[in-house]
Amino acid sequence: MKSFHILTFGCQMNYADSARIKTVLQNCWFSYTENIKDADIIILDTCSVRQKAEDKITWLLKWFDKQQKIWITGCMIQHNIRANKLTTKKLPETLRRWNFLWTIDPQKAQIIWLNTNEIENIKWENIIPINHAFNPQFFNLKKTFDNLELYRRIDDTWFLPIILQKLWYNIKYDQNIYNDYCQILPKTNTSMNTHHHKTAYIPISTWCSQFCTYCIVPFARWLEKYFPVDQIVNECKTHLQNGAEELVLLGQIVNKHPQFVQIIKEVLKLNWLKRLRYTSPYPTYYSDELLELHEKEEKLCPHIHIPFQSGSDKILKLMNRWYDSTKAREFIDKIKRLKRDISITTDIIVWFCDETEEDFQQTLDLVEYGKFDMIYIWVYSTRPWTYAQKHLQDNIPYDIKQQRRDKLNNLLNKISKENNEKEVWNTRKVLINSFSWTNKDWLFLYEWYTDNNKQIIISSKTKLTPWDFIDAKIKSGVVFKLFGEN
Repeated sequence: MKSFHILTFGCQMNYADSARIKTVLQNCWFSYTENIKDADIIILDTCSVRQKAEDKITWLLKWFDKQQKIWITGCMIQHNIRANKLTTKKLPETLRRWNFLWTIDPQKAQIIWLNTNEIENIKWENIIPINHAFNPQFFNLKKTFDNLELYRRIDDTWFLPIILQKLWYNIKYDQNIYNDYCQILPKTNTSMNTHHHKTAYIPISTWCSQFCTYCIVPFARWLEKYFPVDQIVNECKTHLQNGAEELVLLGQIVNKHPQFVQIIKEVLKLNWLKRLRYTSPYPTYYSDELLELHEKEEKLCPHIHIPFQSGSDKILKLMNRWYDSTKAREFIDKIKRLKRDISITTDIIVWFCDETEEDFQQTLDLVEYGKFDMIYIWVYSTRPWTYAQKHLQDNIPYDIKQQRRDKLNNLLNKISKENNEKEVWNTRKVLINSFSWTNKDWLFLYEWYTDNNKQIIISSKTKLTPWDFIDAKIKSGVVFKLFGEN
């Protein structure tokens, strides 16, 4: 029996992907180990949203034991297929279009190993090609890291049993193989972390068709696909029956699912559910009915994350965002008019191509208007195949980028402190996680997030059970953090 460990990078969707990999491998009688040093196989589930995320993977490879086999999957590998100019012309049309657009009868599927010279001689019917043959990134890394064994699409997870047999693994498999990633139902908690076992991530759609000009996701994962409502609800039930109490619905644009409000309503009916979140939505796909649910449904968390990205109409147009700053303000107004206090967080790219000081000031104005509790500030990184990479120039000097980042961060610190000070004497529901104790006053300290997604440290004179929901009374608030007691 081979043991494996999964290192997951990037968004929560990748954690859901990792849980599906874990389920398939355990059905192959592989064993999962929490200790990376004990693993025969280390699986890297990668991200490619920024170049820094890919650089981190290549940096990590040198630290693993040479006796441990390395498998790489996820976004990092999937956009590199078109980079190999020597092989692209020899590939069939389905593979030239990012290795996504084929359907194969799984009962007739074949997996073959190819080198570059063999590609043109293959008859492609019912063939599942692994990225080794036409991904230059694999060849480059293999020169340095001989223990790199497998480089594959996340979409081929169901085919792992066949792939492993080709790698000379002696395996047994006790489930049918489907040519549909969506049909994999994880048997394990999708947080992939024992410290978060009360939280499960549930994909309701995959990938994206929005084509924001800076974003690599459509090229790394292809176009969006929606899961059926009954499948989503069934996965939610499975996690709740296995001990989860907080569910997080996932999608690249989660509220674009045509039945999103129905999904929310159905999940809220489920037994054992204590808290429901979702990420990441998009402003133009919100409905008044969804906002009303935030107002009325206690289990639906009082937190909305909206990635506005910029406050400048010019920059929003360059980004291909389907709204302007006026629409952003109108949406903020709708949230603030709700009878329930809702925390609002956002993403901002403050140094996109051609951003002027006036554009940046308009972003600061939007931040001041929205009074966001948190802003995830992203360093713009040119990504391959995107419109921005082909048609726009990353022409903001580095020192200007740093100045703008510092200015935005200073404004965020000010707003965060003001917002958190207003939380004093409120009572918030908290799922507690890590804990420690201090000699001073013999207090136990617990840390995690409130229902409105604010980090909190809770002191208690009695030892509480980790991963339980408790009511915490807020005693003080500082930048990015609350302090409370039970």
